[in-house]
Amino acid sequence: MRVTARLLHLDNLKIVLTTGVIVAHAAMTYGAVGTWVYEEPSLSHVGSVILGALVGVGVTFGLGLFFLIAGLLTAAPLARRGPRRFLASRLGRLGVPLAAYAVIVWPMLRWTVDRVQGDRQSLVGFYRAAFGRNHWQSLGTGPLWFVAILLVVTTGWSLWRWARPASPAGDGDLEMTHLAIAAGTTAVGTFIVRIWFPIDSPQFLDLHVWLWPQSSSMFVLGAISGERDWQASVPDAMRRLCRRGVVGAGVVLGVMILLSSGPDAFKGGWHWEAAGYAACEGVFSVGVSLLVLDYFRRHHSGQSLYGRRLADAAYGAFVAQGPVLVLIALVLRPVDVAGDVKFLLLAPAAVIGSFALATGAVALNQRRGRQLAAQRGIASDQPPGWSG
Repeated sequence: MRVTARLLHLDNLKIVLTTGVIVAHAAMTYGAVGTWVYEEPSLSHVGSVILGALVGVGVTFGLGLFFLIAGLLTAAPLARRGPRRFLASRLGRLGVPLAAYAVIVWPMLRWTVDRVQGDRQSLVGFYRAAFGRNHWQSLGTGPLWFVAILLVVTTGWSLWRWARPASPAGDGDLEMTHLAIAAGTTAVGTFIVRIWFPIDSPQFLDLHVWLWPQSSSMFVLGAISGERDWQASVPDAMRRLCRRGVVGAGVVLGVMILLSSGPDAFKGGWHWEAAGYAACEGVFSVGVSLLVLDYFRRHHSGQSLYGRRLADAAYGAFVAQGPVLVLIALVLRPVDVAGDVKFLLLAPAAVIGSFALATGAVALNQRRGRQLAAQRGIASDQPPGWSG
């Protein structure tokens, strides 16, 4: 691994992506496409179409971009710490919040929402029902299903690198062949998985199995790119081909929508719409991710102290968004205004609240780290990153 310095464009991109996820969940709260723990469908038709389209477009590449970044940020710490120590740190950083969400945070939020909506069940009764033998579908991980997938693919990659260590010096450059393999793996894997696990189908802990092929492919592409320093530059010819591929896939998807028998056919199963959508998703996840990553590398590689703090808080804001979004939405519940207005109030408030909580937690953690370092007679002022 040749690049060990902090990649500021990835920091800036993490802030934007985390903000986008929070805004998307705010849109789902008021009726945009997707599911959320508290829904109050009240968007106007125009608002629903616009926000639904934005959420739908984001889904085709946003997750892949997240995992591409996670893979890129895995290479250096994995090489530095070794697979065993790295995996132990990931189990703590990812597994602990995931377990807390599944057992405490998400059940508490669901119980709170039910109470506000008129259910008089006690918290103890809710837990008994939720953890009963035949009620596993009522459990969930909230937005941390992403973390669950990341934990699985990170564990798999760490074990792979434990068995087959990376070459000390990467060979060759990033080529369209590598991108085609990632896109093809995503497309084929997605179509096959969605035969049994269609989009939005209920699963244990709501693990979004239908997105695992895209997640795994993009993480591996990112990890290999990080090991070989492929993210340092993207050739102009590759950039142009990616743009053409994305535009072409967009046109194909538009035609498919016009000819389709209905939206359910895109969700999975033996439907030509599902196969075509999986193919488009493969192109989008790779092409758009690479274009966005390259754009941030070329135009947003600087960072202020404020930006550094937001980047350090991005993971925490992602974790905190569930309670923040739901509690603010419940406060707005009795306000007699249109859903479009509520969305415009909820989205920025949730973004600010999530990042504020996470920034405070990071500052507290840094202060404790400095105190511990002072007791040991060493200096330490390095804040935690997204995956490093």
